[in-house]
Amino acid sequence: MLDTYRQQVEERTNQGIPPLPLNAEQVATLVVLLKNPPPGEEKQLVDLLTHRVPPGVDPAAYVKASF
Repeated sequence: MLDTYRQQVEERTNQGIPPLPLNAEQVATLVVLLKNPPPGEEKQLVDLLTHRVPPGVDPAAYVKASF
């Protein structure tokens, strides 16, 4: 999930557009990773949860809230 997301961020940056927010499936994977983070990825995972999950009633926000 992290590699795929980083690739998407790089592609969108090269196009001059901001990265997409995480979707519900990505947030669910992120939650699993947060429970047992890969070495050295802890800060990146928290940053993604904090800044890349859309607020409000988006399905990804529900996954984050249930965590």
